[in-house]
Amino acid sequence: MKLFKQIGTSLTLVGCACGITVGLSNTQVSADQVSWLGTTTVQTPSAVQNQDSGSLITGNISGTHLLSGQALMAAQQAGQQGFYDGIDGYPVGQCTGFVAAVLRQQQIPVNTYSYLGNGDQWAESATQRGLLVDFRPAVGSVVSFKSMHVAYVTEVNDITGTFKIMEGNFEGQALHERTLTMNDDIAGIIHFEKLSTASQSTLTV
Repeated sequence: MKLFKQIGTSLTLVGCACGITVGLSNTQVSADQVSWLGTTTVQTPSAVQNQDSGSLITGNISGTHLLSGQALMAAQQAGQQGFYDGIDGYPVGQCTGFVAAVLRQQQIPVNTYSYLGNGDQWAESATQRGLLVDFRPAVGSVVSFKSMHVAYVTEVNDITGTFKIMEGNFEGQALHERTLTMNDDIAGIIHFEKLSTASQSTLTV
């Protein structure tokens, strides 16, 4: 077992052969700009309109990038479906099935993420397939853990050096979320987000 640092507490990661996503509740942040994937950057002085859900986003969290609005909800729902049903070579009730379902929902080519093995094998297997693997989390990337686990990155804070993941089969749960820092249990960060053709909303504040 490995201990992962979480804001204000610590959690024990239970090794598994899978991975998925948990949701962010209505996150309120202020922004100087919002970057929408596939569109232009919108400059605003104090607030931005979430084009995905229509909700107004305000607050003061600088240096943060996150999956927002309906894009996050869709990813959460897809991941849970993959956890319960299994998908693309990954069994039912596993973290791998959850992450694979999120990647499918994000329109990542199936041949890049199917049959990558257990969670701890994803980083090496992805490297062999020519994908970018490093130790720099980004929204839409996947974390491969040495403790046989994978998870999907939904938020990155450049100021604090933390990142938020959503995952399946964390202590048996279909959907779970944690905030982490880089640690020695991470085998690599796989940059599937660079392959996405989906029109998803990513917020930069």
